[in-house]
Amino acid sequence: MSVSLSMVPAALTLRMVMGKQTFDNWVTSMQVTVPTSFSNEHEIIRTVRKAGYDTEKLAGSIITDLDFGRSHFFWEHINGQWTAVFSKSDSKQKIEVFINDLNKAVGRQIIDRGTLSETRNNSLSAFPTNFRDGELLFKTLKELGINPTRRGSEIVCKVEQSHLTFRQSGDHPFQVEIHNAPDLRKVFEYLSDIDADYRRCLQEAVYKKLKARTAEQNIAIESEEVLEDNSIVLTLNIGAD
Repeated sequence: MSVSLSMVPAALTLRMVMGKQTFDNWVTSMQVTVPTSFSNEHEIIRTVRKAGYDTEKLAGSIITDLDFGRSHFFWEHINGQWTAVFSKSDSKQKIEVFINDLNKAVGRQIIDRGTLSETRNNSLSAFPTNFRDGELLFKTLKELGINPTRRGSEIVCKVEQSHLTFRQSGDHPFQVEIHNAPDLRKVFEYLSDIDADYRRCLQEAVYKKLKARTAEQNIAIESEEVLEDNSIVLTLNIGAD
C-alpha cells in the first residue's frame, strides 16, 4: 500500500521512535478510503481524465491531482476493490465535487457519496508534536489569541470549527487530537504557527534563564548577536579576574 507523506504536517516532527507498526497504524488513521466499482487501472485513468482531472501512474501507484497541484490522492487495490485513498487533510467539499464529476463522466454511480460521509463523520485525527512544556504551550496558545483552557492535565482550545486537545503521557511530547475538522490543512497552518511561536517562547525562556545564571555567577556578557534565523548568540567573558 502506498503512503503519501504529503499527509504529514510539515511543521510537526514525525517521531519515528513510534516503531514501524505504530507508524503504519498512524498513517492509516490519517486516510479516508472510498471503494469504487472500477474494474481496472485503464478504466480509472480514462474516466478520471474524462472528468477533467490530471492523473498518472508513478512508482507503481495511480495518483490523481485533486486541487490544481495543491493536493492529490492515490488509487489502491484493496480487498479486491479499486479504492480511492484520500487524506483526512483533503477538503471534504473538493472530494464531493470530484465524486460528482466522476459519476457524471462515467454516466453511473462509480463512487457512493454516502460511503464518504460515513467514513468522515465524527472524524478524529491525532498527531505528534514538538511540545514538551505544558506551561509554555499554554502561554503560546494565549499569545496567539486561541484562548486555551485546562481540562485536568489536558489543554483544549478551538480553532475556527475544529476542537484541539493537547494531551501528554509522562515526559513524552504532547500529541494533539483534532476533532471534526472540515479541512485539516487549515488546522495544520495554525499548528505551524503554534510550533513556530512555541520555539520562539522556548528560546526566550532559555535566554532569560541563561542571563540570570550569568548574573548570579558574576559572568560578564561581552556581546549579543541575533542571527538571520532569529537565534541569539551570546559571548561570555569567563576569564579569571
